[in-house]
Amino acid sequence: MIERAPAGLGRRAAARVVDGLIGALVWSLAGMWLAIAAWGFQHAPLELREVVLLALAIVTLGLSLHVAYHVAFVGGCGQTPGSMALGITVVRRDGERAGYARATVRCLAGLVSTLTLGLASVGVLFTRERRGFADWLAGTRVVRA
Repeated sequence: MIERAPAGLGRRAAARVVDGLIGALVWSLAGMWLAIAAWGFQHAPLELREVVLLALAIVTLGLSLHVAYHVAFVGGCGQTPGSMALGITVVRRDGERAGYARATVRCLAGLVSTLTLGLASVGVLFTRERRGFADWLAGTRVVRA
């Protein structure tokens, strides 16, 4: 097995930006159609309760799309479109494909890291393998493809 070098922070950040732009585009289009559908079935303006429910549905849609996007791409081929563009991939610690279970754990742990404003992933700055909380928990690492 060939030992691959960890992906640099710049590449990882750029891949996140690309994935974030794709996610924002898909989420905004799906949210727009959800809102249009909700208003289309109404003959009167939405009440406050309905607006709050619609907002919660759009947020839930965004979280669901985020998890599906990352689990499908990382579990299937080890790379999101942003990772593909920047030449990095997610692998298990032994270098094999991550798989769907590890991709799910990694994605959910990434959401926990986001809730701590990135504090949980500060290890990516100081460890030799550049592994953050999500990678540590899932048993994965991000390497150059």
